[in-house]
Amino acid sequence: MRGAAFFFVGVAALELAACDASSNRTHTDYPDEQSEAFNVYARNCSECHAPPLPSAHPAEEWPNVIARMQQHLVHRSMAPIAVADILVLREYLETHAAGK
Repeated sequence: MRGAAFFFVGVAALELAACDASSNRTHTDYPDEQSEAFNVYARNCSECHAPPLPSAHPAEEWPNVIARMQQHLVHRSMAPIAVADILVLREYLETHAAGK
C-alpha cells in the first residue's frame, strides 16, 4: 500500500512539472517575425514540418536546402514554391543564417 502511495505522489509531481510553462514551450523565436519575408518563409515552409530556425545552416547551405525541399514538394505532388517566394526565402534565410 505504501508503495502505491509513493507511486501516485510521483505521478502527481510529474504532472505538475509538465504544466510548467517554461518546459512546455510551443513557440520558437524567429528573426524578424513581423516582416513580410518571415510570413513568406512561414507560409511556404510549414506545409510539411515546422520551419527550422535560419541559424540551422550557414548561408551557403540554404540554396541547396531550398532546392531539396522543392524536390520533396514535387515528389509529393504538391505545388512547388513560386520563384518570387524562393528569392524572398533565400534572402531571409541567408540574412539570418548561422554565423551571421
